[in-house]
Amino acid sequence: MFRKNELKQLCILLAVVGLVSACEMKNNLDDMHDATNEMSDTTKQMKTRTDGLDNKTAELYDALRQGNASLLRKEFLDAMKASNEMPKKLALGVKYFWAYEFQLWSMDGLDDDARREELAASAAREFIREIHELVPQDDTFISPTSSDNSEKDFLALATTMHEVNDKQKNRVDKLSMQRFSMLFLFERALSEKRLMSEGKMTMNEIHPSSYDLLAFEQKMVQILQARHNFILTMWLAKASNIDKGLWNKINLGLFGSRWDFNMAKFSDVEISEMNKWLKAVSDTRQLLTLNGYEVEVDSTILKVLRNSRINTSKSAVSTSRESMETAILENLKTFMK
Repeated sequence: MFRKNELKQLCILLAVVGLVSACEMKNNLDDMHDATNEMSDTTKQMKTRTDGLDNKTAELYDALRQGNASLLRKEFLDAMKASNEMPKKLALGVKYFWAYEFQLWSMDGLDDDARREELAASAAREFIREIHELVPQDDTFISPTSSDNSEKDFLALATTMHEVNDKQKNRVDKLSMQRFSMLFLFERALSEKRLMSEGKMTMNEIHPSSYDLLAFEQKMVQILQARHNFILTMWLAKASNIDKGLWNKINLGLFGSRWDFNMAKFSDVEISEMNKWLKAVSDTRQLLTLNGYEVEVDSTILKVLRNSRINTSKSAVSTSRESMETAILENLKTFMK
């Protein structure tokens, strides 16, 4: 772009060679200069308006997400309470946890790192209070074979609290970020409590979600105890191969005799899933013991487990299959102590 003094010199030069009159050239170039400046000002105004529109759009999305996610959680909880079948309660529990906003954090707009922690804290506050109404307020042990519908809802939520929405996985895994689940928030809260007790962290340094959860520490422990026992009971139902009748037989005291858990009867996929369940049980036990809580095991479930005869596959199996069966054996030995 020419400066005005440069334009004048160019005007005079062109006039000398007879191409155009100096006056005409000056006027034209002045007009071009003014038009260019006006275009620059217009562009700046458009950018300001676009930035403002982006901010409003981000705010609108955040507000809509908050409202929609809240309605979905209520819908899933209501459906869970209306259902009597445990498999359906578990499926609804998964959807309930998927509908928390921290699961839908997008890394765009208002969703920076601070916002993610805000959403986690909001979820922790809601969940720990929401689950209070399902069971007695004295934080008593909840039987994994309970027939009370509210306690079954409690068990379903305790069992599915590790769930992570696929949307979150796809977003945070690309950046090697920590996946958030309600179980992770529990783990972090208890870890930070331990650090505080060791003098390595102050209350003002813990995450907001940890503060909200630790305000109901005994409820957290009750939830983890329920998670441990119910997943173990699910495993027994699968291992015994009589899923539909296990709960009734346990409650009626008809499962006191010896029974066989023959791994050869199960496919690789089934063994893999059963191994995952036992790992979840083991991880929950470790979380409790690491933080100074004694693990409570339902006495009837423990009796049934100790009455099992465990047989590994006899035929040639793959290394991965052998590894999974070994892991199952090791976990079961620990649980039977």
